[in-house]
Amino acid sequence: MPHHITLDHISYAHPGEPPLFTDLSAVFSAPLTGLIGDNGTGKTTLFRLILGEIKPSHGTISAPPRIAYLPQDLGLSEHQHLADIFGITKILRALDALESGDYSPNLYDTIGDAWDIEERTLATLAEYGFDPARTTDAADPHAIRDLLMRPLSTFSGGQTVTAALTALLRSNPEFILLDEPTNNLDSAAKNRLFATLETLACPALIISHDRDLLARMNAIAELHADREGRAHLRIYEGNYDTYRAARKAEESAAHRRVSEAKNEARKAERERVENQIKLDRNVRRGRDFERSKRKPGLAMGLDKNSSERSAGKLRAAHESMVADARAAVSEAQENLRVQERIYLELAQNALPAGRKVLELRRAKKGSYTPVHQNPEFKSVYTQNIVSRETQSYEVDYSSCGQDFPEALILTGPEHLRIMGANGSGKTVLLNAIAHANDPDYRSPVPPAYRVLYRLGNAAYLPQRITLDPERTLLETVQRANPGASEQHLRDQLARLLFRRESVHQRIGELSGGERFRAALATVLLTDPVPQLLLLDEPTNNLDISSVDWLVQALDAYTGALIIVSHDEDFCEHIRIDRTLNLSAKTLGEAPC
Repeated sequence: MPHHITLDHISYAHPGEPPLFTDLSAVFSAPLTGLIGDNGTGKTTLFRLILGEIKPSHGTISAPPRIAYLPQDLGLSEHQHLADIFGITKILRALDALESGDYSPNLYDTIGDAWDIEERTLATLAEYGFDPARTTDAADPHAIRDLLMRPLSTFSGGQTVTAALTALLRSNPEFILLDEPTNNLDSAAKNRLFATLETLACPALIISHDRDLLARMNAIAELHADREGRAHLRIYEGNYDTYRAARKAEESAAHRRVSEAKNEARKAERERVENQIKLDRNVRRGRDFERSKRKPGLAMGLDKNSSERSAGKLRAAHESMVADARAAVSEAQENLRVQERIYLELAQNALPAGRKVLELRRAKKGSYTPVHQNPEFKSVYTQNIVSRETQSYEVDYSSCGQDFPEALILTGPEHLRIMGANGSGKTVLLNAIAHANDPDYRSPVPPAYRVLYRLGNAAYLPQRITLDPERTLLETVQRANPGASEQHLRDQLARLLFRRESVHQRIGELSGGERFRAALATVLLTDPVPQLLLLDEPTNNLDISSVDWLVQALDAYTGALIIVSHDEDFCEHIRIDRTLNLSAKTLGEAPC
């Protein structure tokens, strides 16, 4: 069977929803095809159709039997281990049982020829840039097994994605489907992914908003919803830059056709009016002529009837011309893309420049205990103003380097970016900051800094959105904002492109980008709006236009921002005042 995927006039609608796809046809055969489209246009649904998880209502899909799939949300349980990704957990347990003295025949059946599975898996992980595999002693079988049986919750998001990609590529697929594969990957891991994709032995269809990745595509497949909400699929040869140039030319041509059609419509209307004036003038002249009685009555009657018939034909001809011209305008406008824009504004009281937002101090190795604000500590900082008491915490960057200072104090509407390689503890630190005022929170891994103070009015959007999938969008937002009226919430949700009945969609039915917007609504529609916003990889599941909106919204935000992001293009377009750069060795290190 050829290594390509064919969509043959497929149609599909979610249960109880209007059609999403109608008569969709395409062939995916390029080595690398990027699939783009606004959130909610059906990109992930299309993947599910290809995988056979759901069936089209009409049409057929032809695909190779061995398809490897990396979902947007890996759906990995916190109780799973690294070995579960590779499907070797039973083999490892059988090996462990044999080493413990159990020589049951079924154990040998489970192991088969995979006696060296641990060493081979470690080597594969190291080959694809999984850092914990590179630092594990390959000569120590116990160290290897400890790594493979390590819970996934102890790895960073980027490390987990790298491991999942390694397992996928190791499975010898005939076609690969990747849904936002660069999410959570640091620059080194992204570069390794790019190099791997260039040497694939089979085609790949990749959902992505990552411009760096899309620049490496051989074709761009665009899903675009029309005015009725039905998605249309079109494939452009070349990479994202080529696609953008083609779309710009198409948009210019479409606008030109609309302008020309409007000019023709105005011309036809003008001619119709001028003709009507002429007809009215002729009618008046005919009446004047009739009153003069220069012709016999019969002749004048015949002339009058002939004139009225001619006038009627001329009037009908011009009205038809006007109607045709207006129809041409409507047709030309139908071909214009209607790009819906998010226009929610983050309107809140500006954070004073001297107001203390955050205070961190380096954690010494082996001395980690969660630090929470006790009443005595909080009383000192009731006004939350940087004052004489905090002067001793000022940082001498020359002593330790700005990347990893001994202490850090964030004040006023500053924007702080936390950087570092996968596994350096960025999310661990952000979680510690987010839960600084929660006495029951315990970090699974010691963060690099102790949180001495954090502003109370804060909101946190984690890497993985955890909303109840069974609740509707409106119910979710109402629970987070019990004091707001339903109409107010509906109005605000409409600004986030959730309109009319879409507010009654269950969270589990939303796309990744829509879930992010839903999570945004739960925290940004509060009164008052948070003065400190913590974002962990916020662009992971957003379409390109939504990323552009987020840039504009954060630019207008007058509160403090702490952000973790590997999206360099995004970070280049937002204001970053300070950077805290963690290395792979900073987690719980002693001060320098």
